Amino acid sequence: MENEKYSQIEKLEKCFIRQAKDIRQLKKKSARRLTEMKFVGVPFDPQKYKAGEIEINNALSDGFEILRDFETGGGIVMALGKWEKENKKAKKEWNN
Repeated sequence: MENEKYSQIEKLEKCFIRQAKDIRQLKKKSARRLTEMKFVGVPFDPQKYKAGEIEINNALSDGFEILRDFETGGGIVMALGKWEKENKKAKKEWNN
């Protein structure tokens, strides 16, 4: 019975230490905001998928991150986002 109590206490201490470490890491992360989004379609066609693949790779090289993918009947659509630190001002470009 006494061993069980000590075992539970040890487990709780380890959990507490892990949570404290996670909290410290979260505090170190800088605030970010989503500044740009892009949706790229990739068709399930052996002749056409390469163009979507290249566009996704270029976007990833340009600093975009994959947020989500949506499967459609004819392929997938990738939702990509670009993040910047909160204190930076985002460039606003309006398409007319």
